[in-house]
Amino acid sequence: MSDSRQQILETVRANRSTPSEMPSLDQSWTCYDDPLSQFRTMVKAVGGQTEVLCDAVAASEWLASQQAYSESRQRVSLVEEVGTSDLSLDDLARPHDLASLEWAVLPGEFGVAENGAIWITDRSARHRAVYFLCENLVLVLPASEVVHHLHEAYERLGKFAASEEAPFGAFVSGPSKTADIEQSLVIGAQGPRSLVVLLIGQP
Repeated sequence: MSDSRQQILETVRANRSTPSEMPSLDQSWTCYDDPLSQFRTMVKAVGGQTEVLCDAVAASEWLASQQAYSESRQRVSLVEEVGTSDLSLDDLARPHDLASLEWAVLPGEFGVAENGAIWITDRSARHRAVYFLCENLVLVLPASEVVHHLHEAYERLGKFAASEEAPFGAFVSGPSKTADIEQSLVIGAQGPRSLVVLLIGQP
């Protein structure tokens, strides 16, 4: 080892910061009187839309009433009784074949009131890219499956990891957006240009 390298390493070792304990997570985190209402507020804040509907049939009827959805040419739904499918993901050899997909109706596992995020997995989708390649994303979520904050969410994620049913998972919060270029906000630059969350049933 060269003398200069040795000197640098010794200097680094001599100037280490004092170790400190990790903060305790056993705290009183923010909870909401109405987590569903807070969730809807946050989804709107990040550019999404929510609708509360009594059941899957009502959700399908609401979708059919949306002109942009009813007039679209290519749709897929992986949620029973919600929406219609013009193609089958199982018949697609490559995720690239989703390039012209206009609407995807997909299941969400649970939502987070704190930031409007929805946890998704690929256990019902052969091509996980469907969540990101569609023009418009509709996530269907039981209204009762909304947790207060991310600490509560990560407790649930431990159960998903232990089950090994869904090797892939991610939080989705609003439609795709970026403001990297000239600080100008662009919606849909890198993924879906719209997000609708259909909340089914009562919380």
